[in-house]
Amino acid sequence: MNRQFRYILRYLIDPHFESAARTAELVDFCRESRVAEVMLLFCAEELSAGHPTESEIEPWIEMAKSIRDSLGSHGIALSLNPWSTIYHNQRGRVLREGQAFRRMVGENGVESSVSVCPLCENWQNYLAELFVRYAREIKPCALWIEDDWRLHNHDRAALGWGGCFCEQHLMRFSEVVGLPVTRSLLLSSLLKEGPPHAWREKWLALSCETLEVPLAKLAHALAAEGTRIGLMTSDPDQHSLEGRSWAGLRQIVARDGAFLIRPHLPPYTQENPFFVTPAVTRHTIACVGRPAEIYPELENSPRSGPYSKSRRYTRWQMVQSALYGSRGITINHFDMLGNGVALDRDFGRGLRQARPFLDALQDLDISDESAEGVSVLFNPDAARYFQVSGSAEGLSAIAPHSVYWSRVLYGVGVAHRFCQNLEQCGDIVAVSGQTLRGFTDAQIEYLLRRSVLLDAGAAYVLMKKGFGPAIGLEGCNWRTLQESAYAYECIQGGAADVFGVANPRMSAQRCASRLLEMSPLEGTELLTTIHDATHKFLWPGAVSCQNSLGGTVVTVCYPLEPAAQFSMAFFNVFRRRFLQRTIFRMSTQVAAVEGHPMYAYQVKTSRGTLLAACNISDDAADDVVWAVPRGQFADCQWRLLTPEGTWLEIGQTRHRLANHDLLTFPHAVPALGEAVLLAYNL
Repeated sequence: MNRQFRYILRYLIDPHFESAARTAELVDFCRESRVAEVMLLFCAEELSAGHPTESEIEPWIEMAKSIRDSLGSHGIALSLNPWSTIYHNQRGRVLREGQAFRRMVGENGVESSVSVCPLCENWQNYLAELFVRYAREIKPCALWIEDDWRLHNHDRAALGWGGCFCEQHLMRFSEVVGLPVTRSLLLSSLLKEGPPHAWREKWLALSCETLEVPLAKLAHALAAEGTRIGLMTSDPDQHSLEGRSWAGLRQIVARDGAFLIRPHLPPYTQENPFFVTPAVTRHTIACVGRPAEIYPELENSPRSGPYSKSRRYTRWQMVQSALYGSRGITINHFDMLGNGVALDRDFGRGLRQARPFLDALQDLDISDESAEGVSVLFNPDAARYFQVSGSAEGLSAIAPHSVYWSRVLYGVGVAHRFCQNLEQCGDIVAVSGQTLRGFTDAQIEYLLRRSVLLDAGAAYVLMKKGFGPAIGLEGCNWRTLQESAYAYECIQGGAADVFGVANPRMSAQRCASRLLEMSPLEGTELLTTIHDATHKFLWPGAVSCQNSLGGTVVTVCYPLEPAAQFSMAFFNVFRRRFLQRTIFRMSTQVAAVEGHPMYAYQVKTSRGTLLAACNISDDAADDVVWAVPRGQFADCQWRLLTPEGTWLEIGQTRHRLANHDLLTFPHAVPALGEAVLLAYNL
């Protein structure tokens, strides 16, 4: 085995609270758990009084040098994670004496007490000097930039979505557009109903510059010290609303090397996998591109050890990360008060036990670029094209939800990948929301020549663009639950031997507050229908169109977007079987997990095709059933990865259906467990 899954422990020791004992304890923990790197936190969370002063940081630096030497004597690396740059949230903090920093102003005009405007030169100089001091004196293997390097989510209760709308920004923007601009005028332009105002693109460009200019200054200063920069991130859809250029960030922090990145990995506190998927993480990875070293944040907040996350759930998230190509994981489990590992002394045992399995996955050199299945289309600049419908009070109204198909496909056990270039998509593409507003008509026509899954939002956009005939619709309108009283959806032609009941029904009213009333053209096939409580037919729930371009388009009437009860109402065994069978009619490249609720991964590796089924239920599965295209893997042998990290030969039985085959593997999968299979040819 040549590769190892890299454990990076994000950890705090307080120099004023038994730091020597905590350091010795940390070394023992890392050796026991085979932690490769400690990402040492400075002045974090409860121990942060604001932007640290020079005298305040002195004992932290001296402690860090001692920790570095203690870890280094055992081959364990030390990186550094100063907890704040722009600063996360106010939480009672204010600027310190002598800190003449211009503060961030939110969309609502409220000035933060501590978060700064990134264009403030005093702060830029302060940060560069502070970080250079860290690099020069501590010599960490990397210096991680916190995910407060953003314009959004700096205390939403106080500032709204974010900013910055300070006087400097308004003055700069006035120079860009050539006339005086107030915050209210700017906001009304950004939130204009219908096609985006010309100012939005200019504001997003200024927002991008706001974050890139100080980062370039910081990177230049650290380059002289030979210090590598790692970047933490949050949600790409939110980043699109601050004009983020992923290519620009790569140029600044990675140059000719690999992009060192810690993408957001929800949830922070243990939740049912039905409600939380790794979609945000994989979306970020697709934005970043290659080469990249990816270490998702295995967060535990409010960092209460096993009260926030169990060892089983921690392992679950690490396995997921390995399956989409992460090189390791950054681990938050212990608090940031300096209590050491006393919060959960058994945690290291869980890391040690998971190591062989994760290393075996790492040895396959998995990359999410090699993932197969449905291609979920996205646009990293989605906010630039997003159109407001009706009145909007804040910038969150133009934040897109561009990869919601991923959440659906995870929920129904269908393998998928993320793609922003149509030329790189597979034979079936899923599109949601307003994603296609950022594509030209020629690109859309190219898309519609293949198999496409549309949600209601994407179909509505295509109708407005004049592509109705290509998706089988002559008209459509939004209908609210209040005005239409829609109740349920019925699968047309649903056979009892497939679904367990003929023409099964699924809740519609609990899935969304509005649906798209579709008027299909002649020849468009009705796959499902929407009815009210009296069983009256209202409109189609899903339609399929074979268009003149040679493509097949299936449209569902639901807008795939956050809703209070979406996950509880939309997902069920009928939906899973319906969507899987619909996809198999459209594609010859997609595999899916049948039967038990599972996440599905399908990845090409140098050793064969990896199929991973990850149990998202509290119930164990008696076996693993994969639905695959007809004849696929017919000449393959199979291996199963054991918890000990070894590969065992395993048999399977094949059952042929109309549009696909079922492969059954006799292997039980526990709750939050997985069955990782490798198909190979002799």
